[in-house]
Amino acid sequence: MKLINVVKTTSRDWKILGGKLATRIVKDAEKGISQDEDGKKFPNYTENYTILKSLGKAGLKGVSKDRQVSPPNLRLTGKMLDSIKAQRPKATSVEILYADGEKVIGHAKKRGNKAKRNIYGLNENNQQFVEDYLAKKMEDNILRYVAKDIIIDMEI
Repeated sequence: MKLINVVKTTSRDWKILGGKLATRIVKDAEKGISQDEDGKKFPNYTENYTILKSLGKAGLKGVSKDRQVSPPNLRLTGKMLDSIKAQRPKATSVEILYADGEKVIGHAKKRGNKAKRNIYGLNENNQQFVEDYLAKKMEDNILRYVAKDIIIDMEI
């Protein structure tokens, strides 16, 4: 292994990291944790919506699949959170796809009297996860690099 390869990453590394990040975003949302920088808890649902959702009567057709109201989890039908995926891994990056993007952006912005519940981006804990993952990858590469014997020929 060449020394320059110690800091290189592969698309496989980023594919794995992207999948883990998508999972972390969904799990955070299910726990009511925002992806805003500080990772605050989601504000509670309104009283009326809490009643409807807990009875399974929220949503466009009056039927909700998820009845959890505390903490708010943004999972009425499950479509929005289930659509978050990692895609297009490259040697230096990965994209997180929010296939139901309009809903995600709608929840991320303050809309009149409706509360902001952001799942777009990465909060500090998830950013730290990325840093730790990449640091571990480089540490593994360093250990692989130093494990090989280096022969220096000093013949004159």
